[in-house]
Amino acid sequence: MLRRARAVWRHARSLPLLAPALREIDRLWWARTIAAADVVDLDYVRAQGGPRSSRAAIRHYTRVGYRTDFALNPLFMERLVSSQLPDAGRVPALYAYLISDAEDIEVSVAWDAVGYSRRVPGSRQAQGRELGHGWRAARSSGAIQLGRDSDGALVDWSSAHRQAREAAAGRVQRELPPLTGDVVVCRLARDEGLPARPLDEAVHAADGLSAALVLAVASGSTESATAAALLCAARAQTFLMLDDELLLKRVEDAAVDGTTLVVRGPHSEIPAQSLIRLAESAAQGPVAPLWLGWDGAVASAGRGVHGGRAFHLLSGAPSEDAVALGPEIHPWRIAGSTFARRVGVGSTAHRTLTELVVRAPASDEDVGRDASGASDTDVRSLVARRGWQVAGWGPSGPSFVRRPTSVSLADGRRVPSLRWALKIAAPPGLPGEAWGDTHFARGLANALRRLGQEVVIDAYAARHRSTTSLDDVVLALRGPEPLEPQVDAVSLLWIISHPDEIDSSDLDGFDAVFAASQGWADERSAAWGRSITPLLQCTDARRFQPHGVARTDRFVFVGTARGIARPSVVEPVRAGLPVDVYGPDWRGYIPSSAIKATGAPNADLPRLYEGARAVLNDHWPAMQRHGFVSNRLFDVVAAGGRAVSDDVAGIDELFQGAVATYRSVPEMLRILENDLDTVLPAGDRLQAIAASVRREHSFDARADTLLRTALALRS
Repeated sequence: MLRRARAVWRHARSLPLLAPALREIDRLWWARTIAAADVVDLDYVRAQGGPRSSRAAIRHYTRVGYRTDFALNPLFMERLVSSQLPDAGRVPALYAYLISDAEDIEVSVAWDAVGYSRRVPGSRQAQGRELGHGWRAARSSGAIQLGRDSDGALVDWSSAHRQAREAAAGRVQRELPPLTGDVVVCRLARDEGLPARPLDEAVHAADGLSAALVLAVASGSTESATAAALLCAARAQTFLMLDDELLLKRVEDAAVDGTTLVVRGPHSEIPAQSLIRLAESAAQGPVAPLWLGWDGAVASAGRGVHGGRAFHLLSGAPSEDAVALGPEIHPWRIAGSTFARRVGVGSTAHRTLTELVVRAPASDEDVGRDASGASDTDVRSLVARRGWQVAGWGPSGPSFVRRPTSVSLADGRRVPSLRWALKIAAPPGLPGEAWGDTHFARGLANALRRLGQEVVIDAYAARHRSTTSLDDVVLALRGPEPLEPQVDAVSLLWIISHPDEIDSSDLDGFDAVFAASQGWADERSAAWGRSITPLLQCTDARRFQPHGVARTDRFVFVGTARGIARPSVVEPVRAGLPVDVYGPDWRGYIPSSAIKATGAPNADLPRLYEGARAVLNDHWPAMQRHGFVSNRLFDVVAAGGRAVSDDVAGIDELFQGAVATYRSVPEMLRILENDLDTVLPAGDRLQAIAASVRREHSFDARADTLLRTALALRS
């Protein structure tokens, strides 16, 4: 009933006549909840130039402040909390935090709310939850433990609070004391998407290197500056500075010649371990990671020189091309704002480490820069390792062509080694790791490589990268976003999901079309007068296989909430069944006690599936209607697991009884509440079914079909 009321309320907000009044009611409710929590730090608010009363500060925060880097409490990071709660972003994160039942919400990179809750029983039930309890305790006792619980430091609250206020007011130091060891610099842009992540990675990198840490924030960055100031209060050899054009010179002037300087640039996505490896590699000269742009394509593998002008090596190529050239590339100069070098030590031996990756906005700043006097970079020898030749030169650098090659397969066939570009709808980088399309493409790419093919994967933003002319075959793995054919390559379309969003024009220009549903392929072929070949989803048979894991009494679900209360998860949890949920956005739909983790590493899935009492599964409504069987079911059964899923045409035949299906919620609950051994196979029978799925529905089987099709079309 409450869920339905919330849905009605959300719908009403979209109605033009009601929306303004309802938004005002929302704000009043948000303000009332925040006021009751007693978490407004007025001294901190005033340091930001905010109102002088708690009531006015809350009003400002709930109207515009939560979207404009205005904060009510120095221990609370808006964007960090927003990243953990489903409604935050639409509503103020502080309000979402206060009404959530989740026990593991991190509120600041500088103060461990989860650890505090463990140390102080009852703090989660206190006014303002852990935040309110911890903040009031710090004020009354005069001390607070900052940093992670495992290695935090007890510091004087008045001193830490003063530093937080000064940072929020923009009073950040510009000079450093003498530094005696290595230095990690973390530069944070004003519009840094999630500043908690780079701050946390920088702390871990500095700890791993036993280095000083400089946290450099852009002017006007309240959230970043406040968290950085609190980290400085808790850590030795940690300094907060303003990020300006003289920052690195000031750091080098304060450092001792010969020490290592490692810099994380603004907007850069790179883990602590990669920063540590950069620092360790700097003894041999300046070093940088492979720089990928936000689209996932290479922004630079270092700067090269041609005719006295600089250019970015491999700009626009997929990352696989850089990795194929070896672990190191030796450019004229490293590129990008993330790098490591020795202070005061000149060196011309610059290197790009292709096994380390940083994602940051691409830039043409160095393209065309004067490099007179520098020798031309030997690009021909470099790309020959990839089987490329230099076709010509333009203002931004060289263009390439591939040398044709062939390969002998295990079955005796001699086939061309084609370059395949797999296009997917997923975003690049960390966000794309939560997409099944990303892992599906990797499994298929590896299978094609086992057939001697050269394969790259293009995230959706890189589908039109500047180096597409190198590709022989384009395979569009069609999900929720449209993908286009390529006129100078064999173009294959494989529709694996969202069939309701596809019409006949989406097939135009493709040389062959496949669909992961027998029924839909037959129906649309007849309706559109276009041949569509059934090609079902599949599994990575080398990864998803039984490991002898004992079956537990727990049901398992892996996946996102999709912004809805999915009955396949919500109803079993509500019925009191033992369900472990692994997914990023379930808070607000099920109790936090049912959420095992925000995700499960792909390497852990085979054992997780095999050991489950049964894996819960459902399909997008359109996939269910049109017979598109989820690839998760192939993975589960191949791993020796069993599943309970909504009914989709073909499941019974495909999985020979290893997947129990239902048509209604009551039917699902009856299956789950009874002895599953009476409806699902076990022992040798289940092992035989798993072997059959791995043999007939593997990525290797699908790759063979696709290769045969591409070769036939080319001939």
